[in-house]
Amino acid sequence: MNQQKNELQTLEDIFDNGNRIFRIPDYQRGYSWEEQQRKDLLTDIEYLIKSGYEYRHYTGTIVASSTGEEKNSFKVFDVVDGQQRMTSLVLLLSVICRLSKETTGEIFTKFIKDDPAYKLELGKEQNDLFKQLLTEGVTAATVVKSKSDQNLLDAVRGFQEWLKELKKDKIYEVLDCVCGKLGFLLYVPKIDKELGIMFEVINNRGKALTELEKIKNYLIYYADKNDKTEIKMEVKAAWPDILSNLNKIGYTSNESEDSFLRNCWIVFMETHKSRSYHVYDGLKQKWVPDKEQHTPEILRFIKFLKDASTFYVKYLKQEGVTDRQEERWLKWISCHPADASITPLILAIFKKVGDLNDRITLFELLEKLNFRFYGTGIAGRTDSGQGELFYYANAFFNDEQDKDGKIINVKWLKNKLTGFIAHNANDKKFVEYLTLDKDEAGNYYTWVGLKFFLSSYEEELRKRRKESTDIKKMMAPRDRETPNDFFHREHIWAEKDYTKINDSGDLNVNKRRLGNFLLLKETENIKVSNKPPEEKVKLYFEDRENDPNTLMIRELEDIFDKAKEKEEKERDWKRKTSGYWYRVYQRFLDKREERMINFALERWRVSTLGSKILKVELDSLADDNKDNKIYTCTYAN
Repeated sequence: MNQQKNELQTLEDIFDNGNRIFRIPDYQRGYSWEEQQRKDLLTDIEYLIKSGYEYRHYTGTIVASSTGEEKNSFKVFDVVDGQQRMTSLVLLLSVICRLSKETTGEIFTKFIKDDPAYKLELGKEQNDLFKQLLTEGVTAATVVKSKSDQNLLDAVRGFQEWLKELKKDKIYEVLDCVCGKLGFLLYVPKIDKELGIMFEVINNRGKALTELEKIKNYLIYYADKNDKTEIKMEVKAAWPDILSNLNKIGYTSNESEDSFLRNCWIVFMETHKSRSYHVYDGLKQKWVPDKEQHTPEILRFIKFLKDASTFYVKYLKQEGVTDRQEERWLKWISCHPADASITPLILAIFKKVGDLNDRITLFELLEKLNFRFYGTGIAGRTDSGQGELFYYANAFFNDEQDKDGKIINVKWLKNKLTGFIAHNANDKKFVEYLTLDKDEAGNYYTWVGLKFFLSSYEEELRKRRKESTDIKKMMAPRDRETPNDFFHREHIWAEKDYTKINDSGDLNVNKRRLGNFLLLKETENIKVSNKPPEEKVKLYFEDRENDPNTLMIRELEDIFDKAKEKEEKERDWKRKTSGYWYRVYQRFLDKREERMINFALERWRVSTLGSKILKVELDSLADDNKDNKIYTCTYAN
């Protein structure tokens, strides 16, 4: 293959009229082009056809490496850069061949398949699907396993729609343009050592590289520079598994890939938060290419990346987790509204703790720490504590001694996590952040942890009745296919309720309290709408044979009846005025919220904490509430 640096080559030149096979190495990123990138390509083609442009139009750069192999007499090359564009063009040509019914013609054999050889092959994760799409298109049997797979299907469908809108003679103009008018700069380095670094340097069009991709190519560059084939082999072996695992958990965007890498770097190398956002730069500074003594550490890092991708699957999907207790704690953490501060610790624990009971204890502590401190919002008004937790993860992973000379082991980590909770999210603070004082701002409807809290409460109610539930299903976003199975966060005392209480001013604090919210399905919410609470608690059961869609609804009627009974004992109401109903609603919410907070204390109880609160009682109508607080606490002796 000639390196014609100053002359643009056509697609026919690149494929040498069908005499070359190109492979996308396994360690390369999957097909990532989405609608905007495909649209840019088609816009270029439309422009060239419309303008009658006679010269080759620069379309991009292709960097390829000769493998020295031959397959069915065709020379084989690995594509180092330009694979997204090449894949798109070959898919477009395959659609043209099918629409024009020329699936055995010259174009097909040049660019797609010359039996039995395919002219472009993707990595092993996508190659079978790619071959099917090239020869058959999208069928009922097509299976999508990843975001990259979906991108391939979307490309085929998008190209089909675009071509079908053209007149038949225009399709041949498209064919002529793709094969002969699009021009490429082709570069085939004579020295393989240039390949790794070139991928980053020349990729200035299309989707931006992730930090993970940059690192992969830098490590290959480092390996070639220092003749360390073991590094190159480890990268090629590890990257398909890393990307496959990230696809399993839906980490297909640049941002999610970068967050995965950032957490790995925090655990493996350093805990500085701002520098963790620039892992590629940090890695180049740590492992300069002319220092071959870094090889053992680099190999260890590659292995950890692969292991960490497996840990993510265990954590987020509980796939491969066989113990029910461990699965339960991991599932709960994965449902939290945020986990950024504790994810490095999860990775470190998976990697370093072999004893199942120790892992369960540590995951339990992490779940309780994360919800009590980050889930409630305590962290939002104090130091976030991330730096401290990142240090624990890094030190525990690297078997260091702490500043006091103590050996860092499982016992050390348990003590540190318990101490963190005691200092930052003890029982007193926990209860404080689950309640609103009489004069306090805030609205639990906007609390990011509300749905998880309510789902946990519902889960506990079902557990008491020995009924099973899946908290992930309750937390799931709305499904287009079954929208009525979506669980809503809803008010009991409606925001706009003028039937009994004229509350047209600022939203009453009672309507913003935790006790005023519940989970229910949409059909139930539509039925009750803005009716007052005493009507809602009856309508929830109407025509349902006492089988409401969440068990928390089942409690409401009894709590409401007790609220009325208590109010009528304390005062002699001749008529049920708006003042009567206001006080009943308030007592009702007190009793319901009291149940929920006492549930929270037990659900997220840390037995080793001091100053434990045993019970909370609420009475927002009491005149002697200290500091406008609506609750009193009973502490353990």
